[in-house]
Amino acid sequence: MKVALLSHEGGGVSSVCYGLAHSLSKRKVETTIFSTTTDRKSKVEKINNYLEIVRLPLIDYPPRFLWFHFRNSGTLLKLLEDYTLIHAVSPEMAIPYTFFRKRSKKPLITTLHGSNKAALKAFIQSPIKNWALSDFALHVLELPLHEMIIKRCFARSNRVVVCSFATLNELKMCEGFDISKVSVIYNGVNFGEIQQEEAEIRDGNTDGEHELSIMYAGRLFWMKGITFALESYEKMKTQFKNLHLKIFGKGPLQSEIETFIASRGLENDVYFGGFLPHKELIREIKKADVVVFPSVYESQPMFALEAMACKKPLIAFDFPYACEFIKNGHNGLLAKAYDVNDLSNKIALALHDRKLRRKLGENAYEYVKRNHDWDTQAEKYLKVYNKSMNGQN
Repeated sequence: MKVALLSHEGGGVSSVCYGLAHSLSKRKVETTIFSTTTDRKSKVEKINNYLEIVRLPLIDYPPRFLWFHFRNSGTLLKLLEDYTLIHAVSPEMAIPYTFFRKRSKKPLITTLHGSNKAALKAFIQSPIKNWALSDFALHVLELPLHEMIIKRCFARSNRVVVCSFATLNELKMCEGFDISKVSVIYNGVNFGEIQQEEAEIRDGNTDGEHELSIMYAGRLFWMKGITFALESYEKMKTQFKNLHLKIFGKGPLQSEIETFIASRGLENDVYFGGFLPHKELIREIKKADVVVFPSVYESQPMFALEAMACKKPLIAFDFPYACEFIKNGHNGLLAKAYDVNDLSNKIALALHDRKLRRKLGENAYEYVKRNHDWDTQAEKYLKVYNKSMNGQN
């Protein structure tokens, strides 16, 4: 078997692609990731005997995937001739192949990372003042195009994989999707990489004399919940003498966040770290006492799973995506959706109780190790691959 994984570069989709590819290569499955680069020339990187990455030039201007295919579709189709199975981890990357699917007769697997219509619903609930042009274009203007692409990939695919039952339920609400061809395979975590990244594991005391830290990481726009994280931190900061909030990420709300921090006199208490490479992000997770992830819409966020794998208490809003991997009070804490007061109360509860933090963190690790280890998830993908190659449903 020789597998081609199609994905764009950066973000959660890319993390899923790279995690799966590394696990497949460990099983000696010849795997190539076809991704993007903003450089003018193509790049080929050999990772090991069974894994390589081919990055093709991308015009860095939305809609990026269209400009990518205008430039590279012929090259990509020619390269894919050498593979026995095509896996579109990002559906938009498979557009040219869907037109030649019948002629090539090679199995096509597509992964869907959420529902565009569900994301749109969450976006239009956000305050208009927080609407960035890029987000408006993605969720509103480009919606018909993305829906058309996903439906085409769905129709041409032998099998469709979604990473959560929440996403499966969203698909059931939409017309034009044959749910019988959908498999649910959870996103995975690379435990080997997490264990390699050493960091000083901090466990603050309950007396308030030692420093405590809350961590947030994600794109800085409203749907990811950064404003909820900031407002909840401001509400509860007076309960602790040395409490800090660390924010990692970039996005359209950065200047507004900086203004909020300055107007509240929080410059010495809130640390802005910007974008971090993945290894450094894991180190920062391990240093934190509590990780907060108040996103209002996700499919299955990699950052949240990695925080749980680092034995950190994770606090999120009570949405379907979060309920799928967080059992409130057992391996994390769930706050009422959109409720800043309840979010701050849940964070304070964890910070006040060191034993609770340890219990939540240990249970979180056990859950993720049991249900989200990439070594286990890769086996599930291989079953889907083999059945698709044999013409089985």
